[in-house]
Amino acid sequence: MININYNDEPRKKLIDKNSHLRIMTDFLLTKEKPVILEFGVERGLSTNIFIWLAEQVGGKVYSIDIDDCSKVVTSKHWQFLQSDDLKIEYILSKFPEIKDLGVDLIYIDSYHENFHVQKLIMLWFKYLKKEGAIFVDDVDSEPFRRNKDIWNSIVYDLTDEAIKDFYYSNKENVFYTRYFGENGLAKLLKLSELFSEPNNIKKIWSYSIFIKIIYPYLRKLRKLFRFR
Repeated sequence: MININYNDEPRKKLIDKNSHLRIMTDFLLTKEKPVILEFGVERGLSTNIFIWLAEQVGGKVYSIDIDDCSKVVTSKHWQFLQSDDLKIEYILSKFPEIKDLGVDLIYIDSYHENFHVQKLIMLWFKYLKKEGAIFVDDVDSEPFRRNKDIWNSIVYDLTDEAIKDFYYSNKENVFYTRYFGENGLAKLLKLSELFSEPNNIKKIWSYSIFIKIIYPYLRKLRKLFRFR
């Protein structure tokens, strides 16, 4: 494998047991010749690690990005396609192995908006093997809230809510795990068979932000009248 941006960094990342990349590679090591579908390449850090592992165990990595990242890595275990990751029919026409055999891991790290992430999960869940997993990066707004970064805090919180909505609508088909640190990582472990479709997402009731703000005062009033 040749990577133009990273040398030994992937292996150093794997040393940290709390690294999200280590969490995903540990998961992949439970699979025989794992097939990985990655959305979002950029400079290729996660791509590099996935390929490095695939070369060790005979796996394969398919990466999609809206930009041309074809020169980031050179490996016989990797195929890249420049495309919108929502164009599922086009992608499957280029990577028919995914359509026929499914994948073990889907990593979503492309366009960080809640509606986009939720669409990706709904579209690609079908092609995830049983006991395979979808990992979604950047789902914890805490680092941005510390810096009072309103925009990114909202984006990350909305993405987190989108994943929860999917889980709540598919509890019989999915086991949901969330990891903290490194801006958060969500894991959706598939319990149903390959090619099984997800349920349509149904929004559940939630209280408004106004209720959240006034709740402390309502609680005080409740206590006050209780003891009169």
